[in-house]
Amino acid sequence: MRLSAWPITDVGRVRSHNEDSHYLNDEMGLFLVADGMGGHAGGAHASRTCVDVLARVVQRGLQGLSDMPREIAQAAVNDLLGASASEASARIFDHAQHEPTLHGMGTTLTGILFHQDRGHIVHVGDSRCYLFRSGVARQLTNDHSWLNEQVQAGLLTEEEAALSDLKHIITRSVGFEREVQADVLTVNVSPGDAFLLCSDGLCNYIDLDEMAHLARQHFYSDLPQVCMDIALERGGEDNITVVVIAASNGQDRRVGPRPQRKTIADTLPPLDR
Repeated sequence: MRLSAWPITDVGRVRSHNEDSHYLNDEMGLFLVADGMGGHAGGAHASRTCVDVLARVVQRGLQGLSDMPREIAQAAVNDLLGASASEASARIFDHAQHEPTLHGMGTTLTGILFHQDRGHIVHVGDSRCYLFRSGVARQLTNDHSWLNEQVQAGLLTEEEAALSDLKHIITRSVGFEREVQADVLTVNVSPGDAFLLCSDGLCNYIDLDEMAHLARQHFYSDLPQVCMDIALERGGEDNITVVVIAASNGQDRRVGPRPQRKTIADTLPPLDR
């Protein structure tokens, strides 16, 4: 299965700095989006550290899965992603305790790791992962936000939540506390499937039906820019990051850029795992 990925990010029309981070590694099959919180320095540092640490832990963990039976390996991948999010949360939290200017920083995390013919999704916060299949869009992640919890409890309608000015309140993040419980789920992947990862700077402006329409009307390679333009046109009040990943059995070589070799994680102490 060949993976092709197209990323885009923008500071938006209101913020002065971009606190989003994203990571693409088509060879490892890992794609991540993180939306930092805690001010410019803290938010940017939290999101960058999150994707750096998670990528290192996953890369190291995958090396031990090659000889495992298929089903055991699939379960191990899910465990690996959960442990990676926990490691990133501990690193961010500990760093904030030793640096007063970074106190209270945290980040969302939404990513997908492709292993064999499945996609393993790790999720904390209100960034999102969508699946496009056969012309239909489906939201795979569940927002860890106050508004979503009110909707699920029947206290607010989805229409009321969409009009609320409390969209920024999330109930779970990486790094705000030392320990975090990430949602990890698995989906089967077939050639022709595509996944869209995004920060809430996009999904606050485009609903699921419109997302499906856009995916049907545009090449996947153009979809990040199309979505970005719509979010900016409708306000662009937050940083916007979009990553689209398409699975195929063809020879499409339009893949995303390789991650930089020198990262924040390279300056951290060696991982215990």
